[in-house]
Amino acid sequence: MTKIGVIAGSGDLPLKVVNEASERGFQPSVLAFDGFTNPRIAQITANVHWLKLGQLDRAIKLLKQLEINRVVMAGKIDKSNLLRLWRLRPDRRALKVIKRMTDWRDDTVLGAIADELAAEGITIDSITLWATKLMAAQGVLSKKVPTQHQMEDIYFGREMARAIGALDIGQTVVVKNRAVLVVEAIEGTDKAILRAGELNIPNSVVVKMAKPDQDMRFDVPGVGPSTIRSMITAEAKVLAIEVGKTMIADPEETILIADRAKISVVGIPSSGTILLS
Repeated sequence: MTKIGVIAGSGDLPLKVVNEASERGFQPSVLAFDGFTNPRIAQITANVHWLKLGQLDRAIKLLKQLEINRVVMAGKIDKSNLLRLWRLRPDRRALKVIKRMTDWRDDTVLGAIADELAAEGITIDSITLWATKLMAAQGVLSKKVPTQHQMEDIYFGREMARAIGALDIGQTVVVKNRAVLVVEAIEGTDKAILRAGELNIPNSVVVKMAKPDQDMRFDVPGVGPSTIRSMITAEAKVLAIEVGKTMIADPEETILIADRAKISVVGIPSSGTILLS
């Protein structure tokens, strides 16, 4: 049986990846992190190894001991946690990587980890290879269809989201009447949406896009039930996400909650005409 390593962040995505890998005949081994990885991961596979965030050398030694040369990064570890150094347990190898980094942008941090793994003969697969059932499809995914005015905001938001993505700031913008209300930064999508809600401007449009040069091995855009719940709190009415490059963590639950709240969910291309069917 072919082995695959799963570096598991927060949320349910690691569970989905482990299930898909098992269904496809792979033997997944999970590197989990105390305080971040969903403990339920241990209920679906016995091959779980718990680490502290920052134990890079131990992680690599474990992978080599398990004879794993392919891994997938699934689930998010908010970058804000990486800046709270008191929450990290960096070993000597991690400290060396940190010293080599020129900044703390997502691409820099994750790229440095990928380089360290590659130096040991361990490659990182694109998450899209292991979450095939979760990638957003094109068109309206909900019962509610965006209005023409909302479509104008989607086109505008797509341009703005790709612009901030090119600067590696974030992947999400909240817009209304072709004006940017909020730009996602280090806090993440859900908290950015809630921040928009504090402006008391209802009926906004949330647009989430991959970065123009998105590395699909990590930091791939994702939404889920919590995203819709944040939109309900913020009174946002449309969620537009990039086709084939955005994962919906729990598609059925996400769309069910959106339909109940009469929120439109639309899969859109990175450029060109947006088709609603």
